[in-house]
Amino acid sequence: MYSALSNKDLLFQISDRTDKKAFGELYKRYHEKLVSFALYYLPIQEEAEDVVSDMFVNLLKKHVLLKDIDNFDGYVYFSVKNLCLNRIKKNKHIANFFTISPEMDHMGASERSHPLNQLLNNELREFYNELIERLPSKRKLVFKMIKEDSLKIAEVAKLLEVTEKTVKKHLELAIKDLRLGIQGYLEINGKHKKVIEQTRKIEKALV
Repeated sequence: MYSALSNKDLLFQISDRTDKKAFGELYKRYHEKLVSFALYYLPIQEEAEDVVSDMFVNLLKKHVLLKDIDNFDGYVYFSVKNLCLNRIKKNKHIANFFTISPEMDHMGASERSHPLNQLLNNELREFYNELIERLPSKRKLVFKMIKEDSLKIAEVAKLLEVTEKTVKKHLELAIKDLRLGIQGYLEINGKHKKVIEQTRKIEKALV
C-alpha cells in the first residue's frame, strides 16, 4: 500500500497523522541514496550513515511541516550536505581525509526505478540497472540525482560544488554509456527487428 504512494502523499500522512509506516517507506526510499551522497563528502561509511540518520531524526522532530515542502528531494539533499559540512568542521579526523575526487567510488545500489523501466521487459530492466551501477561514480551520482530524483542541473551543481557545465558533461556521458550498453544488449540478444525502434524510444526516455 505505502509503496504505491507518492512522496507528497507520504509527507501528508506523516504531517497530519504521524504515520510511522509512511515515514518508514520514506526512509526506505531515501536512506541508501542519501548515504551514497554523504560519502561524496565524508570518506567514512559510519560517519555518512550517522549524518543521514541525523537528517531523518530532524525530519521527525518537525514532521508537522513536511507537507509544506515543495521540493523534498532538493530539501533532503541540501540538508545532508549541510550536516556533512558541519561534521567536517567539528571533527578534525574527518577533515584530514576530506576529499572530493572522481576516483571516489562509494555509490550504493538504488531500489527506486527510473521511468524508462516502463519501456523495458524484466530481463532488460535488470541489465539497465546493472549498467547504471557500473557507471563511474561521479557520472552515476549525477545521473541518479537528475533522472531519478528530478533535481535540476543548477541544484546538482550547487550540491556538488561544481559548474553546471560539468554536471551537463557527466549527464551526457552517462546517457551515452547507457544508450550504447542497451543497444549492444538488444543486438546481441537477437532483438533485430526491434533494435532500432526500441533504441530510439530508450534514447528519448534517457534525454
